[in-house]
Amino acid sequence: MRRHPLWLLAAILMAFSLVAAACGDDDDDDTETTDTTEASEDDGTTTTAAEDEGDEDSGDEGEGEDAEGTGAGDGVLTIGSILPETGDLAFLGPPEFAGAALAEQDINEAGGVLGNDIVFLPGDSGDTTTDIANQTVDRLLAEGADVIVGAASSAVSMTVIDKITGAGVIQFSPANTSPDFTDYEDNGLYFRTAPSDRLQGKVLADLAIEEGATTAAVIYRQESYGTGLANFFQEFYTEAGGTIPDDAFIAYPVDTENFDAEVDAVVAADPDAIIVIGFDESAQILTTMNERGVGPADKAVYGVDGNIGGIGAELSDPSIIAGMRGTEPSVDLSSISDFTARLDEEGAGGIYAYGAETYDAMIISALAAEIAGSDDPTVFAEEINGVTKDGEQCTSFADCKALIEEGTDIDYDGIGGPYEFGDPGEPEAASFRIATYDGGETPNVELDEYRTAEY
Repeated sequence: MRRHPLWLLAAILMAFSLVAAACGDDDDDDTETTDTTEASEDDGTTTTAAEDEGDEDSGDEGEGEDAEGTGAGDGVLTIGSILPETGDLAFLGPPEFAGAALAEQDINEAGGVLGNDIVFLPGDSGDTTTDIANQTVDRLLAEGADVIVGAASSAVSMTVIDKITGAGVIQFSPANTSPDFTDYEDNGLYFRTAPSDRLQGKVLADLAIEEGATTAAVIYRQESYGTGLANFFQEFYTEAGGTIPDDAFIAYPVDTENFDAEVDAVVAADPDAIIVIGFDESAQILTTMNERGVGPADKAVYGVDGNIGGIGAELSDPSIIAGMRGTEPSVDLSSISDFTARLDEEGAGGIYAYGAETYDAMIISALAAEIAGSDDPTVFAEEINGVTKDGEQCTSFADCKALIEEGTDIDYDGIGGPYEFGDPGEPEAASFRIATYDGGETPNVELDEYRTAEY
């Protein structure tokens, strides 16, 4: 279980699969790994920091003497971000930065926190091929950040989580879905509004079975996100009666530039369905699949949150993925149309994945600081889980703040919630959007449906 209070370190275990984006270990090229524990060891996530390509030393910086933190509150809640302005998840950057900007605006228009406006310090996360996240974290810690929102990528978060939490600062991700974070030793300072991929793996497996796929091939990034989600999909798919041939469970290193071998293996397996678990490189995979006659025009093809939201924009001809289906954590967009319109005004560009979750991560942090009467991260971290459950429901920072000032226990049901955080500091239930591409740059929302999964 999560450490509560913060100085008690105990282990938590709450399973949910799929991973949102961490990198694999180059020493293990086995693409037929089916055991989740072995996969975690293979992708380096059993160590205290992910050992990813290009980031071998980044985990060692977590608790070193270079790590700086606020240590104690100064009366001003300062929130920084490590969100993907660049890198292989850059298509998720616009809605996330927009969500953060809206949260800052709404909090400060309602009087801020502890009588002062909050300060927001935006920053880029890059991806695991660069050291941008570590550089951004260094800057944010030096500037006195109490909370760092991000990263979107689980793999990137693994390279900085020790540095952030070791400095006594909260890390709050809107998009990490790797199950590795559930029981990670984070000093009680890591939280996420995104659900663990165990839930997405089940939703995806159920969808494929319901749509008649008795055999499947899986192509996945060999890192914490891809490996975790692939293993959970495999677990639930086979439990439901589906079959994945050993040679059709195919991992690829994150720096792969040519996917001929992987797609040829899919062609040889001739499955009913093909699951593509990746980021922007999925565009190249899908292009090769189309050329080999196993694209969405010929087979049932499914994507995930790492690619379904915006992969059409990465393709020279988005029509080749018309009919492709995919899952991503999301509330019913029609129910938050006012909010998505605001995201677009802030530059989201019609892509909304994790915009609400980013907004809510900042609102939850601000409400927790207000309840605690302190912007000391090690103090108000204790209040974060409680903000999301068990009290009087409220749906905006202003309304929740008014209840807090009256001495009322609150239950913040956010734009992307309700969340109902468990001890690990993550949602115990989530809604998933099932999107279908219509041949344009973004999924056809008219074909969407929503499903809820919970522990």
